[in-house]
Amino acid sequence: MTTHTLVDEAGAEAVDHLDHNEYLTRREAAGLCRVPLSTFDSLRRQNRFPFPDAHMGKHMLWRASTVAAFLEAGGTRGVD
Repeated sequence: MTTHTLVDEAGAEAVDHLDHNEYLTRREAAGLCRVPLSTFDSLRRQNRFPFPDAHMGKHMLWRASTVAAFLEAGGTRGVD
């Protein structure tokens, strides 16, 4: 497994995450965004977070690269 480190522009905390092609569950995506699962679900329902890249049964999955791109674009601050 490959790990990468992202640092936000302010240089605050580094976030370790899985390979960019790996799929993340809701819980893992919320952890990568450093928000509680309930906040993540609320943002998702408000269409303020990217749609899932895949579904496995009833489970939504996001690529690590999708979440990283969302964060690099400013997260919810980058969404109109």
